[in-house]
Amino acid sequence: NHFRFNLPFYDGLAAGDPYPGWLAESNGGYGDPSFRFYPPGLYYLLAAARFAAGNWYGATLVTCVLLSIASGLGMYFWARSDLPTSSAMWASFFYAFAPYHLNQLYQAMLFAEWAGSAILPFVFGFVERVCERGKRRDIAGLAATYGLLLFTHLPLAVIGSLALLVYALVRINGPAKIRKLAKLSLAAGLGLSVSAVYWVTMVAEVGLIGGNQIHRDSSVDYSLNFLLSTFSPDNLNVWWMNIIALMTLLLFVPAFLLFLKGRASLKPVIVLTLLAVFMSVPLSRPIWRLLPPVQETQFPWRWLVFISMGGSVLAAAGLPLLLELGRKKRLLLLGAMAIGVVFTLSHVVREAVYFSPQRFEKMVTDVRGSASINYWLPIWARGGARGMTTQVEAADRSVTVTSWQPEHREFSVAAGPPTEARVRTFYYPHWVAKSEAGILSTLPDKDGALLISLPPDATSVQLDFREPRLTKLSTISSLGGLIMIGAMMLSVPRKGAKAQSKKA
Repeated sequence: NHFRFNLPFYDGLAAGDPYPGWLAESNGGYGDPSFRFYPPGLYYLLAAARFAAGNWYGATLVTCVLLSIASGLGMYFWARSDLPTSSAMWASFFYAFAPYHLNQLYQAMLFAEWAGSAILPFVFGFVERVCERGKRRDIAGLAATYGLLLFTHLPLAVIGSLALLVYALVRINGPAKIRKLAKLSLAAGLGLSVSAVYWVTMVAEVGLIGGNQIHRDSSVDYSLNFLLSTFSPDNLNVWWMNIIALMTLLLFVPAFLLFLKGRASLKPVIVLTLLAVFMSVPLSRPIWRLLPPVQETQFPWRWLVFISMGGSVLAAAGLPLLLELGRKKRLLLLGAMAIGVVFTLSHVVREAVYFSPQRFEKMVTDVRGSASINYWLPIWARGGARGMTTQVEAADRSVTVTSWQPEHREFSVAAGPPTEARVRTFYYPHWVAKSEAGILSTLPDKDGALLISLPPDATSVQLDFREPRLTKLSTISSLGGLIMIGAMMLSVPRKGAKAQSKKA
């Protein structure tokens, strides 16, 4: 699915379209509007890597390496706010080997979620900096990373926003609480502004796609995907995630020493981790019922991302306490940690399916034009659209296609009785048909195909996918947010502030 999306997205960028609006080649040429609903951050990165590497195999490897490095650096950046350098380094190690974090890539191929997991530690790290120092660059860093999270993975952005809110409220302490809250709110507002080019369109048009309402899939029902809700392999997702959760606890056993030794001082991280545990198990059902946007994240076990993050920091903080234990207890805990690491490497990493460069490139090529996930189909496409041997059908009137681009088509129709031209494209309100006489009316066929009303005269038709005014306004908002964030990052302290800093 990721490459079915990314290949035409890359083609659009290469053709000079900075943000394509319609995925034209999917579903046998009928297309779909998934570009408008799936955050494109990962695909810009993959496209840049494809341009540099020259092929998709190399681009994917480069992307994986960069995101792996970013996740480790992000965890170090966050942990360094509260831990010494050596412990922050161990936090990066724990996160790198966290079973769920590796499972995202090697087994589940939750590629965009994995990318979001590399951004999240930076977001929490900048929350710490804003609360601790509150400099303009800290606010700009929080705004940029939060906006990037929104631009990369929607479910993580939703539950991540909730987690960040709780974390920030716990973290705000000491004097100037109102000022800290104002700075955090400013950063969140700028993050929303800079990512508006994506989420404004998504929110405005989400009612135009089927989602999980038309072709229902019970496997993505949040109520069936809590950790510990079942131990039966019939629900493979939960069964496997229960095992992943157990291995995560084994890897993070040093964290428990903080409580046993009475040294649990990382209150915001502890609250975040406990919140993640609570939200991932059936006890939190009443909360889920009250929050419809959270329900749309589908899998409560996604909170394992935050368990992995918070657990990494706590385990790193508790690691020095291992040296205070007796030899037998120390070996017992190290053995538990070793089980977590060995399981992850042997079952998550080693048992992944790996492809040769040649096979990978062929698979990527073959995915072009394939059917999209039902979520992205327009609401008018309630069944499979029938096959068409030509791009346009107009009853007995002959049709000549002169141009057929993803978002612009031109064709001419001979004179004949008034009829409706059926276009091999799913109906969507932004498709606008125009002839010499003006705008032609459009409507969906019973299977969701686009129909254009034709007059009896010979007609030349231009069919364009036109972005609404709201999209243009959101683009301006994103550009404005980028300018403001850039200005804050490049801001230079006043001379008086410099002199005062030197004097101090």
